[in-house]
Amino acid sequence: MRKLIILPLIFLTFFSNAQLLKKTALGISYRYTGRNVLQAGLEYRLGETYDGSIIVGPSLLYTRADQTDKFIPEIHINFLRFGQMFGVSANPYSLEPRIGFSLFNAIFLNTGYAFPIHKEKYFKGITFGIQFNIAPKHSKFYDHLKMI
Repeated sequence: MRKLIILPLIFLTFFSNAQLLKKTALGISYRYTGRNVLQAGLEYRLGETYDGSIIVGPSLLYTRADQTDKFIPEIHINFLRFGQMFGVSANPYSLEPRIGFSLFNAIFLNTGYAFPIHKEKYFKGITFGIQFNIAPKHSKFYDHLKMI
């Protein structure tokens, strides 16, 4: 009886992971948020059209503050429509709304404003950044160029 329950769960996990990986990319970026920040994380695309999709994901920020290296977790969500990007990211030190452009979901160029939410104001003020998304071959993460 146990085998009849466990076997379908294994197949379900295998097939759901395969679908999950088709819309996932590795994001590597540089941001200036009152200080230099390097960022690496995962990006998951909800929706498959150029007309509109949502990209969510966790990431890890690296910066140097007070003569020490800081690794800070962050979560973000971006709304994309016709190459325009609107989003927000949150970490333990700031909340950052942003706007920008997406080039086929391969490159994000953005700017925003970091609102400090912690007494230690590591991130504050106007921000800008560039992000490169690296997805596996035959991925559904990138937008495809459509010729008219």
